[in-house]
Amino acid sequence: MEPREFPAASYIVRMDQPYSRIADALLDYQFWAPNDPQKNPYDDTGWTFPENFAVRSIRVTDVKILAAPMEPVRGEVRAPGGVTGAGPVFAIDNNADNALATLRYRLRKADFQIAEQPFEAAGRKFRRGSFVIRGAPATELADAAKELGLNAYAIAAAPTVPMHPARAPRVAILHTWTNTQMEGWWRQAFDFNRIPYEYISVQDVAKTANLNSKYDVILFPPGGGSPASIVNGLPMWRNAMPWKNTPLTPNIGTWAQTDDIRPGLSWQGVQNLKNFVSAGGVLVTVESTAELAATFGLANGVTVNHPPRLHVVGTLLRTKIVDDASPLIYGLPDGLAVYSDEGVSYSITNVLGARAGPPPDSLNARPTGRGTAEDLDVVQGRPLIDPKNDLLPKKPVQPWQAPPVTEEQQRRPLTIIPPALRPRVVLRYSDQRELLVSGLLSGTDVAQRPVVIDVPADKGHVILFGNNPMYRGETVGSYFLVFNALLNFDHLDAGRKLDAK
Repeated sequence: MEPREFPAASYIVRMDQPYSRIADALLDYQFWAPNDPQKNPYDDTGWTFPENFAVRSIRVTDVKILAAPMEPVRGEVRAPGGVTGAGPVFAIDNNADNALATLRYRLRKADFQIAEQPFEAAGRKFRRGSFVIRGAPATELADAAKELGLNAYAIAAAPTVPMHPARAPRVAILHTWTNTQMEGWWRQAFDFNRIPYEYISVQDVAKTANLNSKYDVILFPPGGGSPASIVNGLPMWRNAMPWKNTPLTPNIGTWAQTDDIRPGLSWQGVQNLKNFVSAGGVLVTVESTAELAATFGLANGVTVNHPPRLHVVGTLLRTKIVDDASPLIYGLPDGLAVYSDEGVSYSITNVLGARAGPPPDSLNARPTGRGTAEDLDVVQGRPLIDPKNDLLPKKPVQPWQAPPVTEEQQRRPLTIIPPALRPRVVLRYSDQRELLVSGLLSGTDVAQRPVVIDVPADKGHVILFGNNPMYRGETVGSYFLVFNALLNFDHLDAGRKLDAK
């Protein structure tokens, strides 16, 4: 291993201390052998914290590091922050720090713009998605930046790159009554980052015809069960099952209550969500709720893969950015590790009812004709055709892409999804050799498949996550996938390139 130099102020976790096993358990990688006698692990098999937090942690085996000058860390660790320079406009680089979302809600009256292209100012480089702020009192911004560990730079004028407003949307976190554990971690993430939201149930959605009058973004974390069970709820025979604060049940909180937990989303609720999206709302779906969206027509062109030979149990998997111009990926690094409960992935198509998934062989292999799969189509006893007269080879279709619209499909265009409404793949799983980060992975059917997709629908969007970006307070590094959806909720089409046909 080549020697590496670490800058001053690097953190060192000494492993010559009594509590080193705790650090070892949390910071190192986990590997669960696919052929392990325990075929069905009870819980997660991978949780490497540095990967989950999107920070770099290096295992050092050279004991000389223990002799380096260092001092104990005492008290709370806070990132330095504040305002540098003077000027009427402030720029903050988007490095996917969750505090950026906190800042937007804290300074509600200020004008926040989001840069759609990288730019340079104040002698620094700013990434796509960076904040450009006007109308914020300098002292108020300085205090907030210092508290949140953000670095703002005063500049003389706003950059000339394309920008769009970053509003503070009205947010609802939607839950079923059959499972409230998974979405509880989403509430924790929002509470810790001081982002306001309203907590609503599927029964509330079924009763609310005009959801847009209350919310701009509805987050629907994993609710457990199949799409049908989310819609239908629990069996309605026998007695009602209340969840309420009463003299008999004084320990039940008053925040979320119902006279009967059995009714589900219902078909009326599905229609209300469709209307919400159609009128400009953003619906964020995850795992089981994303399958609901794909199954019941909220996410045209997307199907959920169910590979029979894949075994993933609470595993960290590596991803690759497909569309770095999508606002959902602003500030996030390529190669992000994401938490996958069961290896959920998607396939996309540009034509309703057409095959989604591995593209037809005619798009990726030799055309139908004489000989075997490895032969050329040669007519015996006749001269070979000059290669310059051959058809141009077709561009291979990758697992994260939709097969192109064919001439035959264009003759019957009714089911062809308009280019502006086609699924936009933002993030895919890595190639097989790089896929496993930590935990258990058996099978190849998830490699290179889409994992985060943005689907336009009329004026709004449905976002599908195959990973759970807010899980158990561990996946801090992927929180900003969700916060980007909030900050850019009314400009998610920014940077999109449309198909020609």
